[in-house]
Amino acid sequence: MEIIPGIHQIKVPMGIPNSPLGFTNTYLVRGDAGWTLIDTGWNAKGSFEAFESQMRDIGLDFKDIKLIVVTHVHPDHYGLSGRLKQLSGAELAVHKAEMAFIDSRYLWTDILLHDIGEWLHQHGVPDSVLPDLRQASMGVLNLVVPAVPERVLLGGETISTGNFNLKVILTPGHSPGHICLYEPSAKVLFSGDHILPETSPNISLHVQSKGNPLGDYIRSLKSVREIDVELVLPAHENIFTNLPKRVDELLKHHQKRTAAILDRIKVEPKTAYQIASEIPWGLDIGGIAWKDLRNVDKRLAVMEALAHLEALRIENRVLKSSKEGIVFYKTAA
Repeated sequence: MEIIPGIHQIKVPMGIPNSPLGFTNTYLVRGDAGWTLIDTGWNAKGSFEAFESQMRDIGLDFKDIKLIVVTHVHPDHYGLSGRLKQLSGAELAVHKAEMAFIDSRYLWTDILLHDIGEWLHQHGVPDSVLPDLRQASMGVLNLVVPAVPERVLLGGETISTGNFNLKVILTPGHSPGHICLYEPSAKVLFSGDHILPETSPNISLHVQSKGNPLGDYIRSLKSVREIDVELVLPAHENIFTNLPKRVDELLKHHQKRTAAILDRIKVEPKTAYQIASEIPWGLDIGGIAWKDLRNVDKRLAVMEALAHLEALRIENRVLKSSKEGIVFYKTAA
């Protein structure tokens, strides 16, 4: 689908069955010396075939891709990078903060698995379910062909194609080195997973993250809210308009989640796992019971609860304590 002259959307099916997101939206941007691809999708048979078919429909060959820009290295955005680089010879560009995750997540996973297990135990995950939650994302390894980026982005650069000028905006939160791309003349924002039209992106505090991911995300949301944008091209779901309205909805969503968390710990201290199992999830689609969440979603829920708890601790609204190596949180007096 041609969004505007020179910018095409390719919808790549998710590489895992029953994914609620369905597709990864990737984008091809025309340039004087070739095309720039924004995100890649999974390295699954059906995903690759769909990508290749839609490329042919546009009248392009893999060799026409000269630059691949990945908004962040989650598998549904980075998974096909290695394969497409081999076929196209394209240069790969990733933010500096994302590069540190490539080896640990896709090449040398034993240490990360051990650390995830320790992290989950520390935050109250019972031994009976800990192995399932620790291993929950390992199935995606077969859906990623890793590639080493040649171009390291820092944020603030402009990627010029001749036809378009894509300004790189660092938007941490969903991932520490997540980037959006803004084309000022067309007033188009490629939002990656930073802003989706229906789903609230997961904001996690996990064993590889530092600081205050939720605080980073809120600041990033507010910063892009002020950009002059007419069309938002997200990595999932549908293209949309009215960026400020969607930003305000996401801010309200996190205010509701914060309120739900505070309500659970006003009487007694609880672990992140206990809190996550007691609050509603899937608010964007009407709510999902904890027992109905997949293991990977339960793990994400624990880590998103942690992101909220640590943001509240930094604001001195929550107290953090430890007992026999297990971390508890309670509202401050």
